[in-house]
Amino acid sequence: MTDATTLASRSCEACEKGTPPLDADKAREMLQQLDGWNIKDDGRAITKRWEFKGFLKAQGVANLAAAIADRQGHHPDIRFGWGYCEVDFTTHAAGGLTENDFICAARIDAALA
Repeated sequence: MTDATTLASRSCEACEKGTPPLDADKAREMLQQLDGWNIKDDGRAITKRWEFKGFLKAQGVANLAAAIADRQGHHPDIRFGWGYCEVDFTTHAAGGLTENDFICAARIDAALA
């Protein structure tokens, strides 16, 4: 079982205001378990962009990402249009990244594999 598979099999745990964000080293370590995701916003978020020919596939990925995240109680920023879909995860209650962000990212990747 790969690290990404392990992440994708986990569930998010509810975060409350004041939950500490991951430190930069731990965030970079967890990022290595994902495919094609990048750290942005000075380490406070992760992002991925998919590119397609057409609109419907982009909309489908946006809907899939929204459904997966919502089932986990997590709510990313999602942008899509003709030929692309971008998803950003951050944990607002922590003011940065938590394991939940990486779990949802891995679940999306597993669903699209």
